[in-house]
Amino acid sequence: MVKTNPSAKKGGLTVLKPADKFRFSCNEGVECFTRCCRDITIFLTPYDIIRLKNGLNISSEEFLEAYTVTLISEESGLPLVALKMNDDEDRSCPFVTPQGCTIYPDRPWSCRIYPLQPESTKITEKKGKQYYSVMDVPFCLGFGEDKVCTVAEWIEEQGIPVYQEMEALFKKITMNPALAAHKITNKKLQEMFYMACYDLDRFRRFVFESKFLEMFELDGETLEKIKTDDVELLKFAIKWLEYGLIGQHVLKVKPEVLAAKKQELGIE
Repeated sequence: MVKTNPSAKKGGLTVLKPADKFRFSCNEGVECFTRCCRDITIFLTPYDIIRLKNGLNISSEEFLEAYTVTLISEESGLPLVALKMNDDEDRSCPFVTPQGCTIYPDRPWSCRIYPLQPESTKITEKKGKQYYSVMDVPFCLGFGEDKVCTVAEWIEEQGIPVYQEMEALFKKITMNPALAAHKITNKKLQEMFYMACYDLDRFRRFVFESKFLEMFELDGETLEKIKTDDVELLKFAIKWLEYGLIGQHVLKVKPEVLAAKKQELGIE
């Protein structure tokens, strides 16, 4: 006999605020342990990749090659990165064993937030409001465990805040109205986005080994940070994308570069 989630509700969506409580616990004692890690699509955020590749002590290029597949969004034309599942009957996660997750401290955002599902809109995000629902997963027995906590407690316990912070920066690009109105089909722009968001070790080489620093003015403190700090490098990469894709003046071009460009275009 297959057990099912005893608290699963049919019909209607219960929206939870940060102070609302829910019942859930995932542990080795439940029969469905690790079942949710099979036959699923896990999209990875730029910060997910930082945590995962550093946790595995490999480069972003090595991680992307070994553990991900790349898709192109039909709506925006921007590259999306998903975890490559094992080529087995269950399509199981490459990092999960019968004993549990081998990368648990650096598990992706979508794994951390489970069983909650963010229910946000442009209006709620603009007002800084957070709402969630509990996923309806019939086989999950974690909903029958004794642990009860608030949404806010769960988010803090699972280390979600830093992921939310980094995701907000990422959305400055992905949710920008200008990009939403015009699907990107240019392969070079797609590659630029992919490198800056996902392949940070290659982006770092691009900054320091190309003519990048001959064009843009960067203060010494920023330069020192992005040499070794991946989070600071990602923040800088987002600014570069804002400049290149959206036309925001968030980076300063060196005066001599501007003067040469004006002369080239015949602008006084």
